[in-house]
Amino acid sequence: MKLKTALAGTLFCFCSIGCQAEGWYLGASVGGMDADINGFDDATNAGFLAGYDVFSKEIFAASIEAELTTTVADGDVKNSGINGDWDIDTRAVYVVSRLGDRFYGKVRYGFLWEDFSVDFAGSSQSDSDSSISWGAAAGWMFAEQLGVQADVTRVESSIQYWNLGLVYRF
Repeated sequence: MKLKTALAGTLFCFCSIGCQAEGWYLGASVGGMDADINGFDDATNAGFLAGYDVFSKEIFAASIEAELTTTVADGDVKNSGINGDWDIDTRAVYVVSRLGDRFYGKVRYGFLWEDFSVDFAGSSQSDSDSSISWGAAAGWMFAEQLGVQADVTRVESSIQYWNLGLVYRF
């Protein structure tokens, strides 16, 4: 037992040499909530992202992110000549894997909560739901701490958030 503990401790020390967390980053985005639902046009959402690199080595980083989005321009709903609108707000937590330095790609997987509402023909309905969410992004750090990022996130099976944003690394 002592040998296993010593071996595990030694391996941990060797693995941690040269590995470091880079720290916090923040982002802001704006984009379309693409609803693949008959009669629904896109809504426009704005979002805020906060992340922390828990591990990084050379061009690879593992992070944890939290993201909030809210509708800034409702989407249109049309059915049988009757018009309405819809909106969606989201809150999410992700585990992220990023590869690259100045140019990078990332994938994320996590849990998302959404509040969805539709105003149609004088009546209003709303619903809340939670589900697994994932996404992918490509980014370019045009300055040491500032970059742009294009992202797509699966909100639910019929809604994706396509957005463009700024990222600031501390």
